[in-house]
Amino acid sequence: MINLVSVKTLIQSAPVIGSAWAGFRCWQLQHEYDQRREYYARTTIERGLSYNEQETIAAVRKRISDRGYAPTTRKIHDIHTFAVIPQFSWHKYLLPDLQELGPVTLFDYVALGYSPEIFYGGPKWNSERMRLRKDMASKVLPMFRKAYRKKPVDWIFCYGGGQDISAPVINQIVSEYRIPVINVTFDDKQGWAGPVCGEHCTGARDLTKEIDVFFTSARVACEWHLAQGGRAIYMPEAFDNTYFHPRACKNDIPVSFVGASYGFRKQVIKFLQNHGVDIQAYGTGWPRGFANDPVDIFNRSIINLGMGGIGYSESLTNVKGRDFEIPGTGGGVYLTSFNPDLAQHFTIGEEILCYRNRDEMLELIRYYLQHRDEAQKIAEKARIRCLQEHRWLFRYQRMLEIIGVLPQKMDD
Repeated sequence: MINLVSVKTLIQSAPVIGSAWAGFRCWQLQHEYDQRREYYARTTIERGLSYNEQETIAAVRKRISDRGYAPTTRKIHDIHTFAVIPQFSWHKYLLPDLQELGPVTLFDYVALGYSPEIFYGGPKWNSERMRLRKDMASKVLPMFRKAYRKKPVDWIFCYGGGQDISAPVINQIVSEYRIPVINVTFDDKQGWAGPVCGEHCTGARDLTKEIDVFFTSARVACEWHLAQGGRAIYMPEAFDNTYFHPRACKNDIPVSFVGASYGFRKQVIKFLQNHGVDIQAYGTGWPRGFANDPVDIFNRSIINLGMGGIGYSESLTNVKGRDFEIPGTGGGVYLTSFNPDLAQHFTIGEEILCYRNRDEMLELIRYYLQHRDEAQKIAEKARIRCLQEHRWLFRYQRMLEIIGVLPQKMDD
C-alpha cells in the first residue's frame, strides 16, 4: 500500500518542488494572517473598541468580584496552584517556578495515558479523537475537587489551546468554586482559530471569553481577544533558571541553531554554509538529529542563532521561548530576527543581537566570530537581564497580582 505521507515528503524534498511548496505555504500563512489582522482592525474600530492594559486589568478584577469571589491574599511559598499543563515538549520548564510559589496540583493528561499525538495529530478531528478528548476533560473536575479538599486552590493556571482545555469543564469549576482562571497562549498569530475539536476550536478565539484573563505573546492579538469578548494582556515567554544557566565547557561550536528543520530554516542554514559559516543545526530533520541537552549546545557555541519567523514565513515574527532561554543561559551570544516586541525586553546590540535579513545575519556572524570577547560580554549582560526580569517566576507574580492573590502594585 502506498504511504501518501511518505510520497508527499519525497516530492517536497525535490529542490524545485520543495521551493515552490515552501513559497506557497509562506504566501498562504501571510495571506491568512493579513486577513485576520485587518478583520479585527476594522471590527475594533466599528465597535469603538481600543485595547488598554489598565482597563483590561480592571475588567478582570471586576469579573472576578462580580461572581462573589474575593481572593485570599497570599505570600509566595503559600500559593496553591491547580495547573493544567500537559507534560511534553518544553512544558516541563513551566513547573519549577510554579512550585516556588507554593504547592502545585498538576493535571497532566500525558501521565494519565493520553498521547499528545491524539490532540495534536493534525487538523481533522474524527469521532475517536473527540471521544478521547471528552474522556480526558472529564477527569479534570474530580482531580480539582480532591486537590481543593486538601488545601483551597488559589488559582487555575492553564497552558494550552482548545484541544487541551474544555470551556464547559472550566465553567463548571468556576460555578462551584468561583476561583480565578488564567490561560497562557504563545501561538496566537498562527494558531488563533484552528479546527473545531468539540465545544470550540483549538485556538484561543473561542476560549478567550470563557477565561478570566488570557496572556498572549503577540501584542497585536490583544485587540483580537477584546473583539471576541475576552480579556488579554501581552506578556512574553520567559526561562527556567533551574535548567538554563551557564556551564563550564569549551566553546567549540562557532555557530549553532537548535530547532526543527522545516520551511525557510533549511534555506537559511544552506545560505550560511554556502558562505563558509561553520554552523551546526540540531533538531528534528537535521543530520545531527535532536539535541538531547540544548543547554550544552548553548554554552558551547560562540553564537547561538535564532530565527524569529513563524511557520514558513521568514518575515512574520513572534516572540519565542528561545528568545529568553538562550540569553538566560548566558553561554554564547544570541543572534536572532529583529522583532519590535522583543526589542522591548532587551537592549539590542548590548544584550542580544538582531538582523533584518540574511545579509545582516551573515555580516554579524562574521564580525562576532572575529571578536569573541565582545560576543561574550553581550551574552553575560543578557544573562543578568534575564535573571532580573525574565524568569517564569516574574510572569507568574504579575498574573497573581492582577487577580489579587498577591498584593497589588501601586501602579495597577
